[in-house]
Amino acid sequence: MDLSAGGSGRMTIALVVLLGLAAAAWETMEPGKYRSLTMILLGFFAVRILLGRMKYRQDEKKLM
Repeated sequence: MDLSAGGSGRMTIALVVLLGLAAAAWETMEPGKYRSLTMILLGFFAVRILLGRMKYRQDEKKLM
């Protein structure tokens, strides 16, 4: 598993952690605005991780 700065292993670990946090929030929080806000924030972080990985791969292709 590649755990370098742009490695896919690092991205996978981050997304699994966010998934675990989302599952924990879903199970422990009562339905309402706070749970919705939590899911939106966790989704935002997941999208940022994916966009960062895509940018890294694009920059890596430009160097070659």
